[in-house]
Amino acid sequence: MLLSRGLEVRSPPSLQLRRVAIALDALSGTFVPMTVATPRKRPRGTARRDALVRAALRIVGEIGPEAVTHRRVAEVAGLPLASTTYWFSSKDELLAAALELAADDDISRLRGAAAGLDATADPVEAIVALILSPVGEALRSSRASLIAAYSLWLEAARRPGLRQLATRWTDAYHDALANVLERAGAADPHQDAQLLVATADGLVMDQLARGGSSDLRPPLRKLATVLLDREPYR
Repeated sequence: MLLSRGLEVRSPPSLQLRRVAIALDALSGTFVPMTVATPRKRPRGTARRDALVRAALRIVGEIGPEAVTHRRVAEVAGLPLASTTYWFSSKDELLAAALELAADDDISRLRGAAAGLDATADPVEAIVALILSPVGEALRSSRASLIAAYSLWLEAARRPGLRQLATRWTDAYHDALANVLERAGAADPHQDAQLLVATADGLVMDQLARGGSSDLRPPLRKLATVLLDREPYR
């Protein structure tokens, strides 16, 4: 406490509460500061749940799955702590909901893109577009969303409750690509689809780890061309 002219100077209540939150976080693990949400109209009902899940995704993308707590999610979402514990009884439930949201959004985009493919489109270009259309832009402007998606996907290796969601997400890509490959005459469309998805995942994670944003289409075009037994891509 500081004294000035015999008067006790206290920190504003909001600052005192923030210091208490920091102290509590310090007791449970390493504190990683997050930006406090600015006051705004709070969502209600299921909209609150959606806001909490998106806040969890933001935390995963900016810090990592280990930083997801009920308190931090509520803070980032700008909602009371009670709203987080009302919708999610555990951290596993929060992470599962975040993975489900990311998967559902991407699967919906993927299926829409696959349904809109021109039957006369070049299959190599169609394959590359299905895989990389959302990735290229994200590498340039929204890396945190990609980091969050891959972090949660890898978290399934440690949390069995996430594996079914992670598998459903990957299978959606396998199915979409296998359909294109089969129409193009691939000898083993399902196995080829798995190889393409695994290659794309490896290329994207390498870009994220390196901080790069180079064009991933050429290597995927080359692989798709070889799998379809065409002339080697140059």
